Amino acid sequence: MFRFSFRQQVLIGFGVSIILVFIVGLLSFYSIRKLQDNQTEVEHSQQVVNTSHNILQYLIDAETGMRGYVATNKVRFLDPYNAALPRISHDLNRLQTLTEQDPDQQKNITDLTQLTEEQLTLLKTNVDKREALGLDYMVQHDMLLNGKAVMDRIRGLIDNINKVESKSLLAGKARTAEAANNTTIIIVVGSLIFLIIIVVLFIYIQKTFEQQKKIEAEVKETNTALEQVLGENESKNWLLTGIGNLNEKMQGQQSEKELAANILTEVCQYTNALTGTFYLFSEDDEALELYSYFAFHDLSVVKKKIKLSEGWLGQVATDQKPATIKGHLNDKLQLETSIISQELAEILIVPFFFDKKLKGVMEVAFQSQLKDNDRDYIMAAADDIGIAINTAQARTIMHDLFEETQQQAEELEAQQEEMRVTNEELLNKTEMLQASEEELRVQQEELRTINAELEEKASLLEEKNQAIEEARHAINQKVTELETTGKYKSEFLANMSHELRTPLNSILVLARILKDNKTDNLSEDQIKYASVIFNAGNDLLTLINDILDLSKIESGKMDMQNDDVKVIEIVRDMDMLFTEVARNKKINFTHSITNLPESIFTDKVRVEQVLKNLLSNAFKFTPEGGSIAINAVSGKKPNTIDFIIKDSGIGIAADKQKVIFEAFQQADGSTSRKYGGTGLGLSISRELANLLGGAISLKSELGQGSEFILNIPFEATQVTPVVEEPQLPSIESFNAKSNFLQPAEQVQTQQGRPEPLVVIVEDDKNFADILHDYAKEHGYQSIMVNEGTHVVEIIKENMPDAVVLDIMLPGKDGWQILKELKQDDALKDIPVHLMSAGEAAANKVRREGAISFMKKPINTETLDKLFADMMSQSGVRFKQILLVEDHEAQSQALKELMQKQGITVDQAFTGEQAFTMLNENDYQCVILDLNLPDISGLDLLDKVKAIDRFTELPVVVNTAMELDKTSVNRLMQYANAMVMKSNKSADRLIDEVNLFLHKISANPQTTEKPSAQKTLLTTVNKGKEVLKGKKVLIVDDDMRNIFALSSALQTYDLQVEIANDGDEALEKLETTEGIDIVLMDIMMPKMDGYEATRQIRKQNKWAKLPVIALTAKAMKEDREKCIAAGANDYITKPIDMDRLISLLQLWLDN
Repeated sequence: MFRFSFRQQVLIGFGVSIILVFIVGLLSFYSIRKLQDNQTEVEHSQQVVNTSHNILQYLIDAETGMRGYVATNKVRFLDPYNAALPRISHDLNRLQTLTEQDPDQQKNITDLTQLTEEQLTLLKTNVDKREALGLDYMVQHDMLLNGKAVMDRIRGLIDNINKVESKSLLAGKARTAEAANNTTIIIVVGSLIFLIIIVVLFIYIQKTFEQQKKIEAEVKETNTALEQVLGENESKNWLLTGIGNLNEKMQGQQSEKELAANILTEVCQYTNALTGTFYLFSEDDEALELYSYFAFHDLSVVKKKIKLSEGWLGQVATDQKPATIKGHLNDKLQLETSIISQELAEILIVPFFFDKKLKGVMEVAFQSQLKDNDRDYIMAAADDIGIAINTAQARTIMHDLFEETQQQAEELEAQQEEMRVTNEELLNKTEMLQASEEELRVQQEELRTINAELEEKASLLEEKNQAIEEARHAINQKVTELETTGKYKSEFLANMSHELRTPLNSILVLARILKDNKTDNLSEDQIKYASVIFNAGNDLLTLINDILDLSKIESGKMDMQNDDVKVIEIVRDMDMLFTEVARNKKINFTHSITNLPESIFTDKVRVEQVLKNLLSNAFKFTPEGGSIAINAVSGKKPNTIDFIIKDSGIGIAADKQKVIFEAFQQADGSTSRKYGGTGLGLSISRELANLLGGAISLKSELGQGSEFILNIPFEATQVTPVVEEPQLPSIESFNAKSNFLQPAEQVQTQQGRPEPLVVIVEDDKNFADILHDYAKEHGYQSIMVNEGTHVVEIIKENMPDAVVLDIMLPGKDGWQILKELKQDDALKDIPVHLMSAGEAAANKVRREGAISFMKKPINTETLDKLFADMMSQSGVRFKQILLVEDHEAQSQALKELMQKQGITVDQAFTGEQAFTMLNENDYQCVILDLNLPDISGLDLLDKVKAIDRFTELPVVVNTAMELDKTSVNRLMQYANAMVMKSNKSADRLIDEVNLFLHKISANPQTTEKPSAQKTLLTTVNKGKEVLKGKKVLIVDDDMRNIFALSSALQTYDLQVEIANDGDEALEKLETTEGIDIVLMDIMMPKMDGYEATRQIRKQNKWAKLPVIALTAKAMKEDREKCIAAGANDYITKPIDMDRLISLLQLWLDN
């Protein structure tokens, strides 16, 4: 058996490593770009919030100015009022511009503009009335309270605007972590502070007016208070303006030094400070480092690094409290800051933090006494500075991590080169040992021929024998090393399987979501790029599977499942698989079988795998208009068969014909080669041929095409020992033992059926199953009969709506049955549709009284038309569903599709309309979009399911919304299925609706069923009955996997419980009664699936609880690890739902 050299193994590992580095680089780049986009969104939302707050403040200033003027009749109190008017208009226009992409916000801004104009009109009226009629008139008529109601509405509307923008900020916070959360907290706290100030001002002014009524002497005191309030408002405006300007300086992608310089310059200039320094805290050195300074000439007097508790800056950093240094210092007390050594300045030292962690210290010096406004401004800015510095540091860390990843990739490449050199040295030493052993063998032969010299050279022979033993010991040691290397290789492949499959699963899912473009927000180029990613991911998955197959073959772990196989089946499978490919490439594809036995004893799957690889290569390298043939003939060796694949392609040069069978080798391996591929296909095919007891040979000339010959024996002789594993029953074993029903005489009449009934008379079991499924899909009950003797009696007993009748039947042919039906007055009007593999003249069909004739083989279009015609003629009431969809075009398209399926559809476009129609009509199913104009779909579900008559009403959710964990949990309480909107979702939606309509039909409101029909339903649904009502615990940390599995399992009437890790799974088992089976993901945080399974098995009460392991690892050893941990069975990701259902039926039935 062929084995890779060490060098080749290293090259394989190098290639996989490069791919991993490339993927990590792409993900890192995507993450950085995403962070930048999120920052832009947060800044936009912040501008809207700030502007709305400014408008509210200007209105308050205008109202305050008006009231000051009314109270004092001094024109200077109108200054804030007059100044606010243009600012309000400017900020309203700015709000319109900022929200022009948001229709809902535009409406809010329009309403705000109208209310603002109304408030300003009331204020102007009060000013005019005061000037014309005086204060007493206004007090008597309570005109001072004019505008309060409008102001309350304005505050409410601004709150609504801010709430909408806050939601956008929340989305940004989730992506920018703690920074965005702190920003939201600051906005909310600021809003509350403004509200409190406004309320205090209102109460104070109201009390002032009441005091004016009592005594005129308090007017001066009131005026003084009003002037103080105006001063405070001006201070607040100054403070807010400064904070806004500082935030603008801190925006954008800046380095830590640039950000520090911009912050310090803005603070010093805004507060008219003399000078300042800006230090950032280094966690590594536990010290403050100078990053920026302002208005300095001599840097020698400034300390570049200050330790904690060293000087005033170090003490402030340690205490985490601001400090002010002022006045003249005592000559005996040598206190130093980073700016002055003795006196002459008043200094404010302020630390700033993020998430309670020290980020740095800012020191600002003033020549005169520090003003309260300057102090408040710097203290208020400290939190924003901490957030900005943390963001800049996070950006720097992310950039450093990216560079570190690139450096690690380069180091890995160097290590792999060293391993290659070491491997070559080991190979040379091995060759030297082999040569030495050969020399010793020759010497031993000479010693045996020269008996006379044995005694004389005994000591020398002993020494040489000892050398031989040492050489043998060295060789054995090398064998042990090779075995260890093989073990490491197997472990590496197992880990590689998991580490590649897990991210690849996310790549494929996300690429498919983008490719389907369900939100219709991608361009054609972007959809094309997503398709490229999706296809490349599938190609990578194929490559991973090929590498694992090759590893299994090399390690002797590939199991061969030999059985009797018909040769014609193998050739026919190849023809069906590649006929469409040949038609698309315009290639003449032929096949033949010559002088062969009917069947051979071999592994059909592996034989077809080899042939598919050979034919795929043939089609790849054969140009348009060429020819390809697969011929099965007797082999040159006795009792063997040759599968010959011959093409007219580009051919293979003689010096390349051996190379192409080596792993990862191609005839053209250059970077500019025309044809792609990994070079694994022929290598795997050669190894599989050896396992099958045969071989692959090649005949080819460059430019003349190629001929590959797979030669295998009639009877497989080389059988790889198979490790016995529990064999899982196939899905079919859980269905009815035969969907081909009992003889005709056992079927009885069913009275009061809710669906139309068709009798299907067909002796071909497989085709009868197809007709049965088609009938079920189209809303029909069916009675199937496999012979003609008692057909007429069955039809008379059941009086079906239609009959599908085969002509060639055992017992009695279809023509005779049709004749008897038309002679019976009670049966002659039942429509009969004939079918046969033979010929039937159209005029004879009509003459005998049949409705139509179908010639076998029958395609799906013919069957669709048949059942559509039967439904239109049956007269049975169509099923009625309610479609709730706000998009009229989509709603109409879905309605037309369902009407073609014989389903009556009522449309609702809002939640209220849907609720009204549900109360007025009787629907069998509801299709619901979650995004409705007036109410959330989830809230509508809560409202509907609260009514008893709707608790069992099936609901199919059809939406394009991305759902969080809470929404998924709410949805799972009510929804029977969920379909994500895409270009293919309509077909899936119809399938789900038909499923629930058929369930309703299968449980009509009748108390009794004839015994034969009970037998029929029990037989068909045997597998599903095993699952019905059982409770499944899904343990997985990926919400997408949980929702997909839950939705799929609930269609089988399974109850689903959810846990996100091993700890939560154990808690669920303790608190939830009646869990019948556990689906356990292996790779999870906190407690993984192995440990969780062991903990379950430690408790006697769960000793027999079935546990099925779910994992992305695909190696055989992984299955053994799962079983050893206590799992009953094992299934790999991506999950094959058919096999999962099969496993559930097996273990739940047991």
